[in-house]
Amino acid sequence: MTTLRTHGWRLLLLGSGVFVMAGGPRHPEADASHPLREELATMTAHPDWVPAHALVLVSAVLLTLGLWAARASGTWPLSTRRSLTVGALATSVYVVEAVLHLAAVVDSHALAHGGAAPVAFTHVGLSIVLYPVTGLAIAGLALSYGRALGGWRRAVAAVGVVAGLAQAVSVPLTLVLPDAELSPVFAAAGILTAVWAMGTAIAGVRSPRTSTPHGAASAEALPSNAAGVPQRVPA
Repeated sequence: MTTLRTHGWRLLLLGSGVFVMAGGPRHPEADASHPLREELATMTAHPDWVPAHALVLVSAVLLTLGLWAARASGTWPLSTRRSLTVGALATSVYVVEAVLHLAAVVDSHALAHGGAAPVAFTHVGLSIVLYPVTGLAIAGLALSYGRALGGWRRAVAAVGVVAGLAQAVSVPLTLVLPDAELSPVFAAAGILTAVWAMGTAIAGVRSPRTSTPHGAASAEALPSNAAGVPQRVPA
């Protein structure tokens, strides 16, 4: 049970990366030359819309659970606690968008025939806000992770920073550059997020600098008495 509590988050992040790697490539191709409604109608009618987004939804859920589990494990450096909390909160809300993203398929017929498409356009509206929020939260968490642990783990953190920034700008760019083909930006954000999640899971948080759980004081950092017993300094 102790092992699961302290390392279970790694299995969740690893699973998140695997699912998004499986679902991302199946996403129907977009065509920026068409209006948004027509583009959505085409994509939601594609047979891969549901399986692709179901896999991405599972990935988002696993990522969220993984970040909450990492926070609860007490094994991450204390300096990462705030960014870890923000990341977990952001991905929790992002799951709502992922559910609506998948559910947009129910509006496929309405999109194609000019009818009301509340689910599809609610998903679009949420993505305008939640993609930047979630992306920046992931970038901030990765940056905090790299700073706290240092060494070769900074390479894993760098991937997370780039992934988060790519996600943060992906949807806003579609508003600024409506005629540009931005599918590669979305694809890069998904792939890099998967690589970051799996890399973080594999790398873990063990480090001589930060192996002490949240709230615990390191014996090496405490002064000792004549007998060599660590003594706490009164507050």
